[in-house]
Amino acid sequence: MRNRIFSAKPANLAIYVLSFVVFIVTAVANYGYHHADELFQIIEYAGLKTDTFTPLVAWEYDVQIRPMLQPTICLGFLKLFEFISVSDPYVQAMVMRIFAAVVSYLAIVLFVRNTACRIKSEKLRTVYLAASLLIWFIPYIACRFSSETFGGVFLLFAMSIYFSGKEDALHKVLLGICIALSFIFRFQMGLAIFGFGLWALIIDKRGWRFFIVPAISFIVTYLALGVGVDSWFYGEFVFAPYRYVKVNSEVSADMFGSSPWWYYLDNLVSYPTYFIGVPLAAAIVYLLVRNPKNPYLWCLIPFFIVHSMIAHKEVRFLFPMAFLVPAIFMSVIARLDERWEGKRLWKITLYIVFPFFVLVNVVGLGANMSKSAGYQSFYLAKYINDNLKNEQVNIIYGPYSNPYGPFGAISGFYKNENATMHKYTNIYGIGYLLREDAVNFFTCRKCNLEELVCVGEFAGRNPFDVLRELGFEYQSQSIPKFTENLCEYYSGYDTGMVLYVFKYVGYKYGFDETNFKEAVFYYNDCENPEWEQSQTLTSEKSFSGNYSSVVYADSRYGVTLEDSISKVSGARSLSVVLQVYQTDEIRDPCLAFEIIDDTGEKENLWYSWRIIDKTKRTDEWVNVVMDFELPNNFSEYSRFKIYPFNPIETPVYFDDIFVVFY
Repeated sequence: MRNRIFSAKPANLAIYVLSFVVFIVTAVANYGYHHADELFQIIEYAGLKTDTFTPLVAWEYDVQIRPMLQPTICLGFLKLFEFISVSDPYVQAMVMRIFAAVVSYLAIVLFVRNTACRIKSEKLRTVYLAASLLIWFIPYIACRFSSETFGGVFLLFAMSIYFSGKEDALHKVLLGICIALSFIFRFQMGLAIFGFGLWALIIDKRGWRFFIVPAISFIVTYLALGVGVDSWFYGEFVFAPYRYVKVNSEVSADMFGSSPWWYYLDNLVSYPTYFIGVPLAAAIVYLLVRNPKNPYLWCLIPFFIVHSMIAHKEVRFLFPMAFLVPAIFMSVIARLDERWEGKRLWKITLYIVFPFFVLVNVVGLGANMSKSAGYQSFYLAKYINDNLKNEQVNIIYGPYSNPYGPFGAISGFYKNENATMHKYTNIYGIGYLLREDAVNFFTCRKCNLEELVCVGEFAGRNPFDVLRELGFEYQSQSIPKFTENLCEYYSGYDTGMVLYVFKYVGYKYGFDETNFKEAVFYYNDCENPEWEQSQTLTSEKSFSGNYSSVVYADSRYGVTLEDSISKVSGARSLSVVLQVYQTDEIRDPCLAFEIIDDTGEKENLWYSWRIIDKTKRTDEWVNVVMDFELPNNFSEYSRFKIYPFNPIETPVYFDDIFVVFY
């Protein structure tokens, strides 16, 4: 009966072909990565063993907590690409995604083949096959060259072998190998493996003798491909699982934040869309009550509970379990179909539910096949690679919008030597960051655009209009407009993360149509001792680069701009825009503006703006804009000074200071 799902029925053949095409197209379309770990802890690690690029090595490498089998597989691909002279990193990554998609496809098909016998209805077996391959998030997860995908896929291989019913020595050896690979690719899979092992022992009544050969196979495989590969890659003996648990128990929540225990419960319902999530939650509850011996539950429950107990949570941590979602659904539907078979209400329910289910998945699949992966941060980098590979490019980017490394770290694998990047801080300084010898882009996430552009005298305006006046023309966005509204209904797509790309087409500095035509700019990113009081520079915190200016009682004057008023004598207004980080709501820290007459004929003037009057936000960098009308006799003075001031012990940090006289 197991093989009947592989019968030559036209419906089944159509599903095989259609789903394979969907997997491949999704793998090609989903360039970039879903999460940075997919790049920085696999491909960048592989770069350590090749001369094709200079990798950026994540901190986990130094503490030796990551398994190195997948970076080693990646290294094999990189060596192959070098041998056949394929140097385009986007092509290389695409081939690895296609490899992941094909392996995942085979695992899913084999799993369905060997578990379909648990469903009596021929029609429902066909539905099971379609659901396992075409629920909208499965092709997306399946094509990721990530530890989550490979950990989940090899659990499917292991369960397929177990449910095949073949208990000869070869199949037991293969069972142990697949379990070991699932664990090696992602250590957290040990929770699901443990649950499935308990099910086999307690529910399926396997005697201890059954486990001897798989256990030996597991140990040998782990020693060779786990300990052996890790020790070779790190250059010394390493037992990574122990180090992983130890290090993450000490730093995970502190470094990456924490979420409440119910975080995964909420996302279980919302992330796959409520139309899928709510029935999924109901199906799990139903199985817990009516069929607690279900093997898929024994994999899912320990995995889910332990992850819910860990402080740091991300939806992607549950991705390995996504491959079991169709099996959980069909376990419930098959039981209900046996119980209510032939009843009119049940037939009507199926005929109503299935079309909606198909519609939801068609939309999700379409969205997946028309966008890049994750938060689409690599959209501009891909565009530059395809269209401007040999041209000088200058990118001014907003928060988490750097196309070569949205978290601040620049990928060595994707890095473009012809591209320079500047972190955008405010609308007043955007022109200062332009290059005359390059194609200039401004890129920003949808959720940040208005708060970054509509400040100062641009407040309340449409950010697209403001940027257009400054010479920036909207070019494109990472999710096509026709799918953006649809994506609002899929929690997996946060459309606030859509990346807008603007190309500079105006004159130098882009202020020709504004009051800034004759503006004079000053800028200090606190990376070099360009201004006075550079002894206040510190690496404790920074908004961009490595340094900021820390100001407190013992060092109450921050980096100081001092210049002759003759250089700005025609100005009537002053705007200062800077990044501020304060740990408490304190009233004393301020920005000072001093006007000095060296002749002594006029009294020096001193003005200040309290930081707390502009923002009360603490423990984060805040963009602060301060505008000031200059006194009528400003040009009669000799010098001016602008500096942060803080007379109390609590430190305040300042970075990326723009000063504009206009």
